[in-house]
Amino acid sequence: MIEFKNGTQKKRDMLLSFETSQRNSSVAVGSLAMETHSNDLMSESIDTSDRLVEDVLPAIERLFTRAGIQREQVGAVALNAGPGGFTGLRIAHAAAQVIAESMSIPIVHISAAVVAKESAIGSGLVTPKQTAWIALAAKSDGCWMAKVSHETSENNSAEDVAVRTIAHWPLKPGEVLIADEHLPESWRDRAREFNIEIIALKPNAAAVLRVARRMLAAHRTIAPEHALVMYPREAEAVRLWRERHGTP
Repeated sequence: MIEFKNGTQKKRDMLLSFETSQRNSSVAVGSLAMETHSNDLMSESIDTSDRLVEDVLPAIERLFTRAGIQREQVGAVALNAGPGGFTGLRIAHAAAQVIAESMSIPIVHISAAVVAKESAIGSGLVTPKQTAWIALAAKSDGCWMAKVSHETSENNSAEDVAVRTIAHWPLKPGEVLIADEHLPESWRDRAREFNIEIIALKPNAAAVLRVARRMLAAHRTIAPEHALVMYPREAEAVRLWRERHGTP
């Protein structure tokens, strides 16, 4: 809990994070400081049983009440940039932008692939030194894929980002695949063929917060207006326009 001195609040030293890319959504709050113990944070589930839009801000209010902090103590907002569920990501981005703009604080924008690996690390399913490939947004025989390796600086960036088909299978023995339930059966068969472990995708706001602390320490933030959802593929309408009009 944040302490007060002489009736005034301490500086903005709290970090608020969103994870709304999948059905199980949550928000978390913790100190901005890297030296803070990794478990020194609190999270709150977002009720998605009806409509996600109805519970994001109420979930933040519940979380702040439990943590004993006030909105003015938040110094940065972090969120999963995508790819992921269209509605959830749009709502989280809108909420984060409103909060960040109204308070003149930065946003930490994190790839869904990095969040996926950090969540698996937090659950003890992957080690930081393991190379993980994340497969999302399956369509026919293709998936949006990205690699998060131990060579990546503090596991804060995704590499080799592309939409791949099974013909462009990228994994090597010893690497792991993190995927949701929509992973094509052909990919599952290939993973079994190469003895590649498939780990269920279960991102959470606590993982977003842990990555954001590292990125803040490296001064990797963006202005609220630059926080845009990352889509796995070019929009169909844009593709058709290019085909019909020859737009480069």
